[in-house]
Amino acid sequence: MHDADDLIEINPLDLFCSSLDTLRGTSIDQIIPPNSGWSSRPNAGSGVAGLPSTAAQTTNNLLAGISGGSGAYRTDRDEIQSMCRRGIPPSLKCAAWIINVVAAANPSMSKSDCDDFGTFRKVRVIDHGWDLTLKSLFPDESDLERAEVLDFGVGHDHLMNIMLRDHGGRPIPDKGIRSLTKVLHAARDSLGLEFCPLLPDVSCLLLSYMPVSQSFILIAMG
Repeated sequence: MHDADDLIEINPLDLFCSSLDTLRGTSIDQIIPPNSGWSSRPNAGSGVAGLPSTAAQTTNNLLAGISGGSGAYRTDRDEIQSMCRRGIPPSLKCAAWIINVVAAANPSMSKSDCDDFGTFRKVRVIDHGWDLTLKSLFPDESDLERAEVLDFGVGHDHLMNIMLRDHGGRPIPDKGIRSLTKVLHAARDSLGLEFCPLLPDVSCLLLSYMPVSQSFILIAMG
């Protein structure tokens, strides 16, 4: 039997992007558990939860940090909160986190505009902006090779723990270290951040579920 979402023609660019482990390169389970309440084909129209009509609207409102109403609407909102407490499926964490952070940072932004940040359509725009930022930071590939991971005040010992054991229990691969280096240098040189001890750890967490470009956007908006 086909999921109800399969019966609706959806523009691929309107689908929410799936999570991607840029830090360690490990595979992320893309299967949405059946009967979990989460949509198997989340998009800007249906939201990330596979709930009907007003419930889907409530899902997007919750993830966007927008207050719900009362009565049945409040019941739907409470159900989504309960789903989030039980855990967002790994494959949906990228889109859910992006939508939530964007909405929290932009209270006056419409729901549809917030939702767009979680779609493939917006990813193309974000990637283009990141490419320009990256070229300004590291005009030559050798510049990146010489760049060190910034500690932002967390201290050398704690930074070593982050890179060697805190994320996955073993050292972060070289490719993941390069991704972390890019994000942290962009935070310092493009955003002007200097002292933020939690940033290296938070950056690793973001990179565990999304590309470098989206990680940078969340830091910029946070």
